[in-house]
Amino acid sequence: MIRWLKHEGAMHFCIDKSMEDLNDLYYFALAVQHKSFSAAARATGIEKTRLSRRVANLERRLSVRLLRRSTRTLTLTEAGERFHAHCLAAIDSANEAYQSIEALKIEPSGTVRMSCPVVLAQSYLAPILPGYMATYPKVTVFIEATDRQVNLVDEQFDLSLQANSQLVDDLDLVQIPLGNPRRLLVASPAFLDCNLRPAHPEMLSSLSGMCRIGDLHGTQAHWRLHREGSEETYVVHLNAKLVTSDMRVQFAAAVEGIGVALLPEPIVSSALTEGTLERLLPEWSGAPNHIHLVYRSPRGILPSVRSLIDYLSAHLPEEIKLRSV
Repeated sequence: MIRWLKHEGAMHFCIDKSMEDLNDLYYFALAVQHKSFSAAARATGIEKTRLSRRVANLERRLSVRLLRRSTRTLTLTEAGERFHAHCLAAIDSANEAYQSIEALKIEPSGTVRMSCPVVLAQSYLAPILPGYMATYPKVTVFIEATDRQVNLVDEQFDLSLQANSQLVDDLDLVQIPLGNPRRLLVASPAFLDCNLRPAHPEMLSSLSGMCRIGDLHGTQAHWRLHREGSEETYVVHLNAKLVTSDMRVQFAAAVEGIGVALLPEPIVSSALTEGTLERLLPEWSGAPNHIHLVYRSPRGILPSVRSLIDYLSAHLPEEIKLRSV
């Protein structure tokens, strides 16, 4: 493994024993540059004896003399000239590698990998991402819109936008709360005209409905409803005709009159205003969705990732609120 140490403005290799010859390339180049071990030691602060010994070890391993030594100066042999040219190329490449990382730390640039449920990507990210990308043109955003549970560490995501009824219990992850939209009971007016408009949650069991996979307990689907403004709850045993965690599929099925759905308010707000969906039991709702940004420990976080976290933290809450009105 290669590590870098900075000494008086220059970068030095610090390498495992099995690869210590890379250090020797650097020491050899220093001796050639300053034309003596003494001058190289004065310029870098590295001990003269260390420089001389390491270059001698390098020559011993190569079984060839690289330098002609005199009392005042060092000159290259023919083998040394060839070797020196390649040493400089290797050192330049190493410095460029280091500087490429330093550039990432100076301003937001590079690729940020993010995961997000499909419905959140469509409802919340789509309206605000163009503004972020215009502000940070050197950043490339990679978004995997998926409804599966992702592992940020194993799948190498920088951050994730999530919506859960409960916050994730993981001390290794940072969670920024963004909003808590309610889940509303909705159905199409045509469906209700052909069936009934329930006056109490217990009447929902007689109606066809749709639910998330997480609402299943064995083969039975349950909804836990909360009466707003009180601690009263009621568990509905649902007659589920459609089971899917894709909220857009549930939404479309509800509009087409398949049954009752329990959906986040931002998804159904426009349909409620337009009259294509009707809210049932307005005093009852499901547990709110906790929408939050999740990312790994902020230690060593790149400016590109931090810039997206800060931008979403500033703009998403208002977007969630807007689409919940």
